[in-house]
Amino acid sequence: MAGHRSPITCHVLDSSCGRPGRNVPVKLEILNTAANNSWASVAYGLTDSDGRVGTLLDPSHQLVAGIYRMTFQTAEYWASQGISGFYPYVQIVFEVTTGAEAQHYHIPLLLSPYSYTTYRGS
Repeated sequence: MAGHRSPITCHVLDSSCGRPGRNVPVKLEILNTAANNSWASVAYGLTDSDGRVGTLLDPSHQLVAGIYRMTFQTAEYWASQGISGFYPYVQIVFEVTTGAEAQHYHIPLLLSPYSYTTYRGS
């Protein structure tokens, strides 16, 4: 099934109300160790009505081993809900190891105005 979906997906759940985090801008970057450890953009997305970004990368995209960073623009989400949240954005840094590039990586974010949790999903 790995060839039929983006190799990296994400999901935002607003745990303060038990609903999907809709319309959250998401940016995916990779650490470029050859360029002074700067971050290079890989993809952008926006969570859908179910709080998911399943099309971040083309299904044929071949991941490379490295350190990745996913940034969720949570301030925009909280503003759309009429809430003042504490974290203006959430950055999740994770590693794709050599030999594991063909695996699927799912990054869930459970979000509330004053906390967040993440884990490696399936």
